[in-house]
Amino acid sequence: MQGVDYKMKGKLYGIGTGPGDPELLTLKAVNTIKKCDVIAVPKTGNGEKTAFGIIESYLEGKELLECRFYMERDVEKRKEARQTAAASIMKLLDAGKNVGFVTLGDPTTYSTYAYVHDIIVGEGFDTEIIPGITSYAAAAAALGIALCTGEETLTIIGRSNDIDELLDAEGNKVIMKSGENLMKVLKKLKERGYGDKTKIVSGATMDGQRLYDSIEEYEQSPETGYFTLAIVKENRID
Repeated sequence: MQGVDYKMKGKLYGIGTGPGDPELLTLKAVNTIKKCDVIAVPKTGNGEKTAFGIIESYLEGKELLECRFYMERDVEKRKEARQTAAASIMKLLDAGKNVGFVTLGDPTTYSTYAYVHDIIVGEGFDTEIIPGITSYAAAAAALGIALCTGEETLTIIGRSNDIDELLDAEGNKVIMKSGENLMKVLKKLKERGYGDKTKIVSGATMDGQRLYDSIEEYEQSPETGYFTLAIVKENRID
């Protein structure tokens, strides 16, 4: 692979926009957005552009690149969408434009950006990641609890085929990206005696944020979906 002359090429920035509240967008993220020539905005199959809504007031007429991604389990379809997005971004980088790819939460945590990043890095382009506040950090803050203290461990669980093994592991846990499967996961937690040790947040920091102090409370008016996560706290004395 031939080296890339960074003086001639643009730079890709992966920018975390935080969990939803525009006030949780970091100062570095704002400054990076302002200096980019083009902002790449992810768009899922159902048209959600949450990250765009967070940064909209900072765009000031900038050129936008809409990148469509898919959440379906069709792996090849997801890979094709990532390759298409990466190709569009690299075309802009080749033209000497700096591109900011905005992503909800943090670019390094269950983010589609990570896949695009790897493709573009593999082609020798210059990149930089601007971290963002994660949804589970915002959720814990909204609940007024610590994710972990002392010698406690914390396991972040996304979509996994080993959910039972992960739930059986010691320590505190965050369950995210479960979507419609969340009810099944919560049932497993109740069977393990975690009903009153599990707190649930839907839409952390967003309009309509909802907090649940236990699985039992959540079951009375459940709200599933992409923005709902659970935090499991073990009782221990340090």
